[in-house]
Amino acid sequence: MIDKISPEKAAINPTLEQGALKSASAKPAGPKLATIHMLDREFTAKDAQVILRALTSGEEKIGLALLNYYSRTNLVPSTGKTKSRGRKKYSYSDLVLLCWLFRMKAEGLPVNRFRRGIDYLRKRLPKLHKQPADMVMLTDGRQLFIKHRVEEKGEIAEVRTGKRAGQYVWAYAIGSLIEEVDRIIDEKLPLDEEVRVAA
Repeated sequence: MIDKISPEKAAINPTLEQGALKSASAKPAGPKLATIHMLDREFTAKDAQVILRALTSGEEKIGLALLNYYSRTNLVPSTGKTKSRGRKKYSYSDLVLLCWLFRMKAEGLPVNRFRRGIDYLRKRLPKLHKQPADMVMLTDGRQLFIKHRVEEKGEIAEVRTGKRAGQYVWAYAIGSLIEEVDRIIDEKLPLDEEVRVAA
């Protein structure tokens, strides 16, 4: 998913200066729009609150103190390259991990048991974003697996029925969460303005 961003914002955000800025128009003449890929966006703690509240339908109280705690304890630290009010912003990956964490919390699962799972997801998020609808996350309580539901269905069957047959295996469609997060970002935090740049 690609969002539009003004060149002025691109100049402020060093992430964009490192090559994330792309031309949105292939027209030989006329104005062009600057664009930024969703994976390159960064979010303030307030933005994260807005997205998490929308994701939880306002049922979950999400305070800055809780987000700070998750960051301080390295559960989901903010890893953005820019700062807002002296604090690092959240990268898109951080935001998806926070959303996943709050979903697990809503399911009644203990948050601190997900440290290894969060590290696993962080490393694989770019792959997940390419085909989110087809990705499934499985866990047997000890190990975490991210599998493509079509290409790796034999491996999914092995996790569910293999050596540990009868053991509880929990599956989560992580791809649908990524799509929902993208939709919420588009609705709640659209990029402000489209500034045309002379060709």
